[in-house]
Amino acid sequence: MDCSEFTILLVDDEAAVLSSLKRLMRPLKCTLYTAESAALGIEVLEQHPIDLVISDMRMPETSGDQFLADVAERWPATERVVMTGYADTQAAIDAINNGRISRFMSKPWDDADVINVVQKSFELTNLRRMNERLVRDNADKQARLEQLNQSLEKTIEQRTLQLQKNHEQLINSYRSTVRMFSALIARRLGQNAEQGVSLNKLFLAVVNQAQIDRKDLKQLYYAWQLRNLGKLSFDDELLKPAYTDMTPIQQRRFHQHPLLAHASISLVRPLYGAGEIIRQHKEYLDGSGYPNGLSEDDITPAAQLLCVVNDFVELTNGRYQAQAMSTAAALDYMRGYAHERYNAEDVERLNVALETLSQEGEALHDRVIRSSDMAVGMTLSRDLLSAQGVLLLSAGQVLDDLTIQRVIDMEINLAEILKIYIDQ
Repeated sequence: MDCSEFTILLVDDEAAVLSSLKRLMRPLKCTLYTAESAALGIEVLEQHPIDLVISDMRMPETSGDQFLADVAERWPATERVVMTGYADTQAAIDAINNGRISRFMSKPWDDADVINVVQKSFELTNLRRMNERLVRDNADKQARLEQLNQSLEKTIEQRTLQLQKNHEQLINSYRSTVRMFSALIARRLGQNAEQGVSLNKLFLAVVNQAQIDRKDLKQLYYAWQLRNLGKLSFDDELLKPAYTDMTPIQQRRFHQHPLLAHASISLVRPLYGAGEIIRQHKEYLDGSGYPNGLSEDDITPAAQLLCVVNDFVELTNGRYQAQAMSTAAALDYMRGYAHERYNAEDVERLNVALETLSQEGEALHDRVIRSSDMAVGMTLSRDLLSAQGVLLLSAGQVLDDLTIQRVIDMEINLAEILKIYIDQ
C-alpha cells in the first residue's frame, strides 16, 4: 500500500519510543510528526492535517485517553490509536466504547501489528475521502438533474398545451409524451434517473421471459412507465407515508389512483391498451386488490405481470411498508402469496431476472442480516444508515475484520440494532 499521501502524529513522553516508532514506520514513506506531550501534540494538529494519531496512554500532565478525547472532539476525522501497558488495558477498552479511540496496541509492541494497524487506519481514511468525494459528486449530479427536471417540466407544459390544440400531433408524438410524463412522475415520487434506468432493466428482463407479442409488449411497457400517473393529483399526505401507515380513509383515497390514471390515458387513443392494464395492475387473483376487487379470471395476464414487478418495487423501496425489505425478503413475501395474490410463474420470472441482472451488476439482489451474522468478504448492497439517517458505511463496502468490528462498535455506541443489507 502506498502511504506517501498520509500523515501520522506520534505522541509519547519518551524520546526513545518515538525514535523506535519512526524507524519502524519509515518504510511506509508517510509524513511523520512527533510530540513529547499532549500539549505539543495539539500544536502539531493545529498546524498540520493529520490522518492518524498514535499516543501513549500514560503521560505526565495529560493522559493519552484524555488527549485523544480532545482530538476526537476537535478533529473527528482523524483516526486515533492508543499504546498502553497491560495495567491500562481496561482503560483503553473503556475509551474505545466511549468513541474516543479506534483501537489500542500493547506495549511492548509487535512490529507487524503496528504496521497492520497503521495500514488499516489509512485504508479507513482513504474510504472516508472517497465517500466525501462521492457525496460531492452526487450533490453536483443532483443539482444538474434538478436543472434538467425544471427544464423538463417547462417542456412538458409547452407540449401539453400543444397536444390539447392539435389531436393529430398527439398521435404522432405520443411516444415522447410517455417519456416526458414518466420523467415527471419519477420526479414527483422522488425517484432519480439512475433508479429509473435500473428498474426499467428489471422490468424488461421479466417481460422478456413471457410470451407476449410485440404490440401487446409495447402497451405493457407504456403501462409500466405510466402506472403511477394517477398519483400526480395526490398531495403529500398520500404520497409520503408508506401504504401500511395510511389511515383507512387515506387508503380508500389512494385506491383510486389506477382509475385516475386510466381516465387520463383513455383520452389518448394510442395508449388505450396501456390504460386498461394500469386499471387492473393493483388487482389480486384472490379478489383482495383494488380498485374493483377483480379476481383471477377477470385480470389480464399483462396486468398480472405488471402487478408482480410493481409490488416488488414498492416492497423494496419502502412504499408498501415504511421499512424497506431486502430483495430476498420481498421475494419470500411474494412467494408466500403467489397462489393467492400473484401469478406464481411471474414471481419466478422476477426471481430469474434478479439473479441474472445481479450477476451482471445491473440490479440489486440482497438480503438483511444482523451484525452477529457478518462475515469477512460480504459486500454491502445498500448504504448502512443509523436510525436518524446518518451514513455510516457506503454501499459496495467489502467487510473485513476491522470493518466488522467498527460496525459492532457503532451499534454499541448508538445503542441501536443496525439493518445491514448484503449482496446475495
